[in-house]
Amino acid sequence: MKIKIPALHKNERRENQLVVLLAAADPNPAILQLLSQEQNIRLKEAFTTQGLIQELPETNLVIRGSLIEVSAISHDLVQRTLEMSRLPVVSIEEFLAAPEEWIGRARLSSATKLSFLPPKQLNIVNWSGGVGKTTLAMTVCKRFVDQTGLPAALLELSMGGSALQARISPELPEFFTIATGKAEPATWNGVNLYPMDGRSMEVLWGDDPVKVQEFVSNIRKKHTLFVVDCFPGHPLFPFLNGASSAAISIVTTTPRNDSVMQAKRLLKEVAQPAYLVMNMTRSLADQAGAGADLSLPYNERWAEGLDARLADPLLALVYPGWNGRKQ
Repeated sequence: MKIKIPALHKNERRENQLVVLLAAADPNPAILQLLSQEQNIRLKEAFTTQGLIQELPETNLVIRGSLIEVSAISHDLVQRTLEMSRLPVVSIEEFLAAPEEWIGRARLSSATKLSFLPPKQLNIVNWSGGVGKTTLAMTVCKRFVDQTGLPAALLELSMGGSALQARISPELPEFFTIATGKAEPATWNGVNLYPMDGRSMEVLWGDDPVKVQEFVSNIRKKHTLFVVDCFPGHPLFPFLNGASSAAISIVTTTPRNDSVMQAKRLLKEVAQPAYLVMNMTRSLADQAGAGADLSLPYNERWAEGLDARLADPLLALVYPGWNGRKQ
């Protein structure tokens, strides 16, 4: 079957060219033959989960078969990424049954601007409250999704009430409710949220800690960036501190002497690589005093607005080369 697409003038062809990604470890030869006959369709191929995500930029349509799962790019992460891309996705069999319909859908879709970034876990951690952990975690997640379109999740480790519920909405489904299958996680600015109330978490942890760990592992598998707002005394922290080779620790402090001393001790205990971030600095003396890897200014307007100028320096630690522009 040949797809009927109106002829284009030469200078229009590149601009109007459809990019089709055939993602299958064992593609059907019929689909390769069909697509190769069309001059204004550019075919890309992938046979692994990582290859699919790497080839997504500028794609209009994904034809998906079975893929080989490689590295840290799970099938769950591929599925979540495709959902966020809002691209039309079709099986090989469905496409062969109605190619003109799917090509029409592809013409209505915008080529995705997603880029490939390896999955990372970012632990933002300190014993003390009031150092800006939650604000920085929210800011980093929001900025990441805004700039990449890739899936991100924010997990809160709290022994008391939820700071996320206080900051965003008390109606946010809480970790216990989500983990027990009674609700789906809320989505805020494209970020999946897992607020935690320490009392209900204590019940869940006491009942089945292995199940809690498995649930958290599944969250990580579905997201490119997994940010954890960490309290080191939480029972889940040892698991999260050493569970992933892709984990990066950001030990956050303010210029207060007691906070700096705590942070420097903690820096030796958390997963490596680890960075000391001086938050809320007011002067050059604040920035220079502790030998921090990064200093962030005290700016209430930036904090309240979750300003990208707080997120970009942290994301550059996670993804070297991050420059604040669309990735």
